[in-house]
Amino acid sequence: MPEFKITVRAKPGASRPRIGGAHGEPPELIVAVRETAESGRANAAIEAAIAAEFGVPPSMVDIKSGHAGRKKIVSLFVPDNAKAQSTLDRLLAAGDD
Repeated sequence: MPEFKITVRAKPGASRPRIGGAHGEPPELIVAVRETAESGRANAAIEAAIAAEFGVPPSMVDIKSGHAGRKKIVSLFVPDNAKAQSTLDRLLAAGDD
């Protein structure tokens, strides 16, 4: 399965979980989760949220770098890179509501 990498801007401890919107240039996908950064709980929640949005099992999502920071590089193993890019484009365009 092809690897698809995205750059994520993590927002742990959010009042409500959400995925969507862009931060910075080049754009980082904003992923807000309720879990805090303690014991890697936020990272696990971020992986699960990304897996759900991209329609892959959580085992196919892996944070490659940035485990302790807000900026993370995430690898997804997806069946279709074009579909994954389309999903990413849609999520980046979804600003704060």
